Amino acid sequence: MLTLLLALGLLIVGTLLLVLGADWFLDGAEDLARSLGVSALVLGVVLAGLEPEEMLTAAIASARGAPALAVGNVVGTNVTIVTVALGLSALITPMIIAPGVRRQALIATLVSIIPIVLLFLGVVTQLEGVLLLILFVGYTAFLFRTDREAMKRVTERDDDDEPGQRVRPRFHWKPLLLTIGGLAAMAVGGPAIVEGALRLAQVAGLSQGVVGATIVSLGTGAEMIALGVSAARKKQSDILVGGILGSFAYNLLVTLGLAAAIHPIPVDPHVTFIALPVMVVVHLVLLALVWYGKIPRVMGGLLVGVYIAYLIGVVLA
Repeated sequence: MLTLLLALGLLIVGTLLLVLGADWFLDGAEDLARSLGVSALVLGVVLAGLEPEEMLTAAIASARGAPALAVGNVVGTNVTIVTVALGLSALITPMIIAPGVRRQALIATLVSIIPIVLLFLGVVTQLEGVLLLILFVGYTAFLFRTDREAMKRVTERDDDDEPGQRVRPRFHWKPLLLTIGGLAAMAVGGPAIVEGALRLAQVAGLSQGVVGATIVSLGTGAEMIALGVSAARKKQSDILVGGILGSFAYNLLVTLGLAAAIHPIPVDPHVTFIALPVMVVVHLVLLALVWYGKIPRVMGGLLVGVYIAYLIGVVLA
């Protein structure tokens, strides 16, 4: 009884932190991006995509000889953020995706090809893990460089359309504190949900791979789900989609890369035949939706339905 109450308490506290953190992050991110001279989309890719609890979960699992949990967490979280976070957001408010998101979606897809191939091959070695980490550094640097150049061209074009002295945006501390505070709250809320979910899962006797691909991935992806709900209410879909794209690539490059660098990771056949193909398919669906430019409520419902079918498939396999 005490274990059940503790688990429920962790789930409640974690959920509250995620909801508050998502609101704070969205309130501060747009103004912070303007002050830094980058788009809100790229800030969403980098900041919302960076989820340290996922990296730590996979790294600890790898160090403790539980590679199936690490891989299940990476793949399961990517499925969760695309289907649940995007699906719930579209169910609340149909989403309009700006054309500028297409480039980020294409880049995230290209850098994700290598780790996906390694997973299908059945093992990720320590050297390959280090190479994935290096690839992420290059990916992040490329994002900032190309985005700053694009923002500069837009500003110059606006100056030509409206002659006059351009005033450089002033830096304010409030957006920075809101953004960092939001990230911190989500980073604490995510692990709290994971711990509560794992305590509840002990009674069910699920395997490492199943726990990683379902319960842990749902917990570590919970902040992106909270961000999706807040983004729908505030009509800031670009930051949400950017965060999902960034998180998808981050999980495959950094989370998987660090876990493999600590210890070579063999891939569970259940992940290869069920979870991994589902992850690839939902990412391709996201890519198609980005090019289409909108996500209606019907598609949001279908995405949530895909996640429910995925859970059933993984648990019963």
